[in-house]
Amino acid sequence: MSAFAAIPAFTQHLRQSSWRDMAGYAWLTLLGMIALKLILPAELRQGLRPLIVAAPVLPFIAKDLSHWPDALARLRAACAARDWGLAVRACWPPELLGLLRLDAAMRSGFMGWLRRRPQPALPAGEAFTYLERGSYRTGLAIVLMATLFELPLDAALLPLLPPSLVDPQAVRLLHALLLLGVLSTLVWVLGDRWHIGRGCHVLTDAGLALRIGARTAGTIPLDAIADCRRVDLAPADWCRRHGVARHKTVVVSPLDKPNAVLMLKLNSSVRLTHMGVERSGLECVFLYVDRPDRLIHALDSK
Repeated sequence: MSAFAAIPAFTQHLRQSSWRDMAGYAWLTLLGMIALKLILPAELRQGLRPLIVAAPVLPFIAKDLSHWPDALARLRAACAARDWGLAVRACWPPELLGLLRLDAAMRSGFMGWLRRRPQPALPAGEAFTYLERGSYRTGLAIVLMATLFELPLDAALLPLLPPSLVDPQAVRLLHALLLLGVLSTLVWVLGDRWHIGRGCHVLTDAGLALRIGARTAGTIPLDAIADCRRVDLAPADWCRRHGVARHKTVVVSPLDKPNAVLMLKLNSSVRLTHMGVERSGLECVFLYVDRPDRLIHALDSK
């Protein structure tokens, strides 16, 4: 009975964990399976090979199944509205659909970068930048340089592999996959840069308009903000210290560690689009700005 009694708590833990946490569990599972293969006798290693591939997928399957009640509710609502397209999408994890929407936005941003399309006008208000003192531009340059060096490096090294070790057909397939990976990386990086534009949030008379390109967007009404503080801890440590559930927070930063936190009032109706998914029920919003003290003073004066 004790094992069955622990199932609801385990399910709740899975629901509150992020997909990034699941990726960490999958990586640890893979390392554990590899270590197990090294210590097992030779006659048992062959049977373990399929498990090395299948076991890291189990955390993602468990996470997906834990959200099945939500999917069932969405499916019933879509069927009641006779929206069959929505019914199909209701069965998929919202994060996966959000990733597809984000990918489409990045491709659109890449075309905007190619065509030099102008950026949408910012709302009228006080701007708070996050690119002047942050490390986004440095990170962007490092990724671009690494990506551009990848192709000539692979072209020089892969032919050196002996045919007895690697099949020539496999080498050509690797060339194609690496080229596809490089092109996809360039599309995402340059598309993200176009979407970010000037790189600023805007404080208006109505609220704080947050925007990190296509990754995060939305407006927090002023009457929904309970407090704004500086933060020196990592978001996970800050949440642990203040008793805030991590799944009720969102990090709004292009690359840097957040240096300010917006504490929202209970039962606020704040909705932010983050990584293609609409987030609600938030208690805290962590963000990075170049001058956090100026943001805190501006919000206090409102």
